[in-house]
Amino acid sequence: MPLYLYENKETGEVVEVLQGMSELHEYQGINGREKGLWRRVFVNPNLSFDTNVDDTSSKSFVTSAQNKNYSYGDLFDKSAEASDKRAQKYGKDPIKEKKYAEYNKMTNGKLHPQQMKENFNKAKEKANKAGINIEL
Repeated sequence: MPLYLYENKETGEVVEVLQGMSELHEYQGINGREKGLWRRVFVNPNLSFDTNVDDTSSKSFVTSAQNKNYSYGDLFDKSAEASDKRAQKYGKDPIKEKKYAEYNKMTNGKLHPQQMKENFNKAKEKANKAGINIEL
């Protein structure tokens, strides 16, 4: 049963009253004789969910995404956000670098497709700074 706040209009005293959600939300004082003297005070709830998700933990990522009805694309977006946070925090994303190294080892030295795309974009930016325009 939730707590509701009521304020005395004359004295400003605030009391907490335990009431059921389906009950009539009125308070008439301790003895029930102060009808109209108390008014209900509405407050914003202080709830916080998923505010401190550990961006280096896969378990933390899974628990933050559970029961959220995220689409496949939403999960990719959340994963990219976590990767960006890690890159800002450490200079490079250590999890992404580890996956690239595993792919490299598994494919006998080939670069991961995403890694090739990143390298191409870096080269394209470098060329643009040198005054060379690359269009595909």
